[in-house]
Amino acid sequence: MSTSSKELGLKCPGCGEPWLRPTTLAGRYRCVYCLHRFELRSVCPDCGEHGTIVRMSSTATTECNHCGGSMLIEI
Repeated sequence: MSTSSKELGLKCPGCGEPWLRPTTLAGRYRCVYCLHRFELRSVCPDCGEHGTIVRMSSTATTECNHCGGSMLIEI
């Protein structure tokens, strides 16, 4: 099976690589490729739509339900 057919992880909003990993803090992520840190927000930075967020790393939704943008902001 090639790596293109496997899902390696969440895509980083900064570099676009699939190496975004949750940290020990709830709602925080770090890209192990570009080393930028991100925080999951309840208000979409693109459209301003408010949504309920689940901060559990295994069930977190990082896409806005309204516009499809990323709910992650760089910290």
